[in-house]
Amino acid sequence: MLLQIFDLITTFAMLLVFIRFMLQFAGMDASEPMISPAYKATHIVDVFGRIFPTVGQGRISIAAIVLMFLIRLIDIAGKAALANKGIAPIPLFFQGSLSLILDFLRMCRYVVIGSIIVSWIVVFTQSAHPIIGIIMRLAEPILAPFRRITPNLGMLDLSPIMAFFAFYLIEIMVGAIANSLLPMLG
Repeated sequence: MLLQIFDLITTFAMLLVFIRFMLQFAGMDASEPMISPAYKATHIVDVFGRIFPTVGQGRISIAAIVLMFLIRLIDIAGKAALANKGIAPIPLFFQGSLSLILDFLRMCRYVVIGSIIVSWIVVFTQSAHPIIGIIMRLAEPILAPFRRITPNLGMLDLSPIMAFFAFYLIEIMVGAIANSLLPMLG
């Protein structure tokens, strides 16, 4: 029971910090009323931001990435401790790094899936709630590179499908690398 509660808390914290990272990456600031609660809930990223700079014209928060990494390390070490097992620092670092990459790719896939669902909602209902606009804006930095390489088919946008499969393939490759490297580390 304690393990499940611990997992729920760390997963929720990862999700919050990821949303904050994506909001900043999409160029959405705290002045927007629908977005300000996410910035307030993740104020710790601003605290870490005093130590770790932002790059990419202030859009890529190194502080959020470091915080997600620390949450992942706490998650792995905490689960090992709750299971009465120990984990050495080097395997913890590599397992944390690889699982952070996998989590990040998975969450990007979820944002893409959300944008696909939301776009269909807009098409069928002919209405747009502010949350729909936020999801579309969150997905735009992820989809923009894929829009440059997919052919323009008018109303049919293939970039979300290509992005989904690209993230999925990268996730499979990183997972294969993780499965081959982690046993060597002990």
